[in-house]
Amino acid sequence: MKLRELITDAGSNTLSHTKVWANIGYAAATVAFVKLAWSGSGNVDIWWAYLGCVAGASTASKFLSLRYGRSERDERRD
Repeated sequence: MKLRELITDAGSNTLSHTKVWANIGYAAATVAFVKLAWSGSGNVDIWWAYLGCVAGASTASKFLSLRYGRSERDERRD
């Protein structure tokens, strides 16, 4: 995986604002989570919230793109 793929659209290779802001959000949540874990103030609820936000957003995004996204075959027909 190239770092460029974290911020560009796979089909058009242009900047994807959705990917940029999603990755900024994941990075911010990860930094906050690590800081809480490092200070020892994290508990099970923090783990569930962090994993739910990061994994849930990623799963929902993938589901929506698979369900409502256009395939390469559909784009060639247009």
